[in-house]
Amino acid sequence: MRNGKWGQVENLFHKLTEVSEVEKQRILFTIKEEDSELHDLLMDLLASDEKSHHIFAESPKNIFDKLDDEESLLGENVGSFQLKKIIGSGAMGTVFLAERNDGQFDQTVAIKLLKPLILNPAMQEVFQRERQILAKLNHPNIARLYDGGYSETNRPFFTMEYVSGDYLSDYIKKKNASLIQKLELFLQVCKAVQYAHQSLIVHLDLKPQNIIVNEEGQVKLLDFGVSKILEDSEEAAGSFTLAYASPEQVQRTNAGTVSDVYSLGIIFYEILFGAHPYQEFFKEPTKLKESILLGDSPSFKIEELPRQAFLTDLEAIYEKATKLKPEDRYQSVELMMRDLQLFLNDYPVSVRPRTLAYSGKKYLKRNRAAVMSISIAILILVGSGIFYTVRLSQERNLAQSEARRANQITDLLSDVFMAADPNVGGADTITAIQLLNQGYENLEKNLGDEPYLYASMISRLAPIFLNLGDYEKGEELTKKAYQINLGLEDVTTETLSDNESQMAAMYYLKGGYDSSKFYSEKAIQRLKEVGDQESMFLSNALVELGNVLYDYGEFDRADSVYQAAFNISNKHVNPPHIELAFELHMIGANARERGDYAKAEKYLLEALEMKKELFEEPHLEIAYTYNHLGSLYQSMKKDSIALGYIEKSLDQRKSILGEFHVETMASMANYARTLVKMGMPKDAFPIYEKTLVITDSLVGKSHYYYWALTGSLGNAQFEAGEYAKAGVNYQISHENFQKILPEGDPRLASPLNGLGKVKMKEKNYALAKEYFLEALKIREAAYPNGHPQIAQSQQALGECMLAIGDYSTAIEFLELALENFQKNSEPSEKEISSIQSSLLAARESI
Repeated sequence: MRNGKWGQVENLFHKLTEVSEVEKQRILFTIKEEDSELHDLLMDLLASDEKSHHIFAESPKNIFDKLDDEESLLGENVGSFQLKKIIGSGAMGTVFLAERNDGQFDQTVAIKLLKPLILNPAMQEVFQRERQILAKLNHPNIARLYDGGYSETNRPFFTMEYVSGDYLSDYIKKKNASLIQKLELFLQVCKAVQYAHQSLIVHLDLKPQNIIVNEEGQVKLLDFGVSKILEDSEEAAGSFTLAYASPEQVQRTNAGTVSDVYSLGIIFYEILFGAHPYQEFFKEPTKLKESILLGDSPSFKIEELPRQAFLTDLEAIYEKATKLKPEDRYQSVELMMRDLQLFLNDYPVSVRPRTLAYSGKKYLKRNRAAVMSISIAILILVGSGIFYTVRLSQERNLAQSEARRANQITDLLSDVFMAADPNVGGADTITAIQLLNQGYENLEKNLGDEPYLYASMISRLAPIFLNLGDYEKGEELTKKAYQINLGLEDVTTETLSDNESQMAAMYYLKGGYDSSKFYSEKAIQRLKEVGDQESMFLSNALVELGNVLYDYGEFDRADSVYQAAFNISNKHVNPPHIELAFELHMIGANARERGDYAKAEKYLLEALEMKKELFEEPHLEIAYTYNHLGSLYQSMKKDSIALGYIEKSLDQRKSILGEFHVETMASMANYARTLVKMGMPKDAFPIYEKTLVITDSLVGKSHYYYWALTGSLGNAQFEAGEYAKAGVNYQISHENFQKILPEGDPRLASPLNGLGKVKMKEKNYALAKEYFLEALKIREAAYPNGHPQIAQSQQALGECMLAIGDYSTAIEFLELALENFQKNSEPSEKEISSIQSSLLAARESI
């Protein structure tokens, strides 16, 4: 509370202690109507006065002087930290910026000290509850609790993450945020609140002043001082901010999760328009309260928003969130988030009537690019097909032939666009797959006697089917195009090599790495036999070979192949170009696997920048690079940054492909992996289980992905302390890897390392040693010296030898691990500290 208000508190406190009980209750009732925060603080002061707490042995003037004396604490120590400056003050405590001063390491934190004025047992209980609440929360969008206790002067405190940045409203103004950026920021807030609700905690004081955005655009939710834990029976104690309070909070009745939904609705309005819906009543608390209780907010000012389709969706979302009756609102933050994501991805929202016109317009908006791409591709392919047909059919009347084909193409495109018309096709019931099938059926009917043209067109439709997840149809068309061209006379080398590159890509996607390698090498050999050293056909074949080498773990060879492909492409096309962007991406992704994180970051960010120049979001290519950047920042121990990229990847892939697609599954798995790394393994369980179902339905249990995910579920179970379950999943992952992967593949080491960790927990050190040794042997053969995964195996083996009692061998492996971690990666302080502790124990035991 600001110092000026403490003067008001002092005067009122004196007055209340001097008047009759009846007059005191009358004054308190009036204050409660106008300022609930002031009322609650006065009630606490009066309660403390009645209990004759030791602080009131002094005169009231001295008591209030203490409130203005918090600055005298600057420079004092609280725990291991020195108080540097005051950065905030709430109803119960003062927040200080503090720096660690015990010499262990540099750290800046926020420390909240309970005000000396309210040290009565009831307020200590409230403060303790806030510590309890924060301790339960571990989410990238919530400021984390580090520690808590009592200062030397017996003032309760807790130490929490210091968040540097701007208040949400200020950040939006500073960055001149677009509508989409505003919604993305708001979704981060929603994710934090939804996580708190899942942890059985409601915030009850949501407002822009409790939301900080850092320079990276990451939202942090602060101040759970008013919150209550849902499993408790009592109503929340403490104050709230009237301007953002729900009607039931104002009436002090049954505040719950839907109260936070209401507050989010008010914040949503303020984010969009830069002003509070009830701002005109801010100087008249009584009118403000009346307006809240009547639901008398101003209309949604659509005309003030940037011009965009379907803005009435946002109006409907706001109105649903801020309904007067709790039962009429969104019943969870998740439902509100879902509608916002549907809006962003051009799907119908739940709070609008699903009329045919509304659904149809939504469908056309989100599928216009796909429909146009298919149509343009068909036109281009037809044009190229005509060239070959004319060359072989000169004896026929050229004009008649071209006219017939033009009519066929007109009919084909007409059918495709007719299927896209929601008034004909039934709005959302028509999908891109259905459009493609319609086009394919027409190709078979109309171009069956034109094998060159037919093969050319279906070879271009095939990868679209594959990208949309129809692997059976994609494989059928890829093979059919290749077989047709093999049987034709005068087919060009370029055409056959292009077909072979497509065969390689198809088999790679389905997990047939040996077949993929065979066809990519065949395409390269075919081109080199005719002296082709630098065509785009050769570049494409090299990329397919690089992909297989990447998955085989032959990262040095893959780097050379990707670089050669990029050099060729760079001679033929100018940036920004999708071929260059993809090759930059793969050079970066491969560098991550080699442990060269600086190179990986450079190339992946270049790829992302180029893709953003080429495409509007959401887009699969952008989502692909987001996902790999997430993996990179995981490897660099920057988990909160990783999570941001992975969430973007997952959101975009879901919106384009749906859940049942390999690429969506990959982002889901990456998201789960980040949760495990951030200390939330149990939250990852259902995600991994879902990815296993999706993977089985798409590619079956014979695919590497399925057993890699099984091992990842084992990692989550291990981190959650479920060692027996983890061991089972590591074992079956290992057994199936041996059937699927080639001998020496570095991926074989992961389940072995997991089995070793489980055996360490079971104190079966001899068997753990065998697993760790085998994993290390595989990694040393596959990776360059000093690779982080080699260091990981060296550390595991060193700690195993320490447990066995072979101290000299333990020291040898631990020193190697420490050297490699420090040299080639960015290890966390925890990793380095763990190795150093083990080294110290080994040296002291000799």
